[in-house]
Amino acid sequence: MEEVKILQIMPAEGWVAVYDGGDDGEMEEPLACFALVSVDYQNGEGAQSEVRGMAPDGKAMAFVEDAENFVTVRRAEDAEEDEDEEEETEG
Repeated sequence: MEEVKILQIMPAEGWVAVYDGGDDGEMEEPLACFALVSVDYQNGEGAQSEVRGMAPDGKAMAFVEDAENFVTVRRAEDAEEDEDEEEETEG
């Protein structure tokens, strides 16, 4: 169990969360923001600061790292460059 307190929110324009889509490969979702959070893991070590990505989940905002199929966060143009490289090697 962890207790999370949001300390600050920063825009995440140009960043995407990447999820494992199973047979469909990776799926991407634009991030809404990054949150600087204080996390108390309640293991006796005290609170730690972390930066976590957030995206809409229905009518609420959720930390993307909490999704079971979460892989990573990356800049959107990095994903486009990877696709361009794949097309060059295939064609």
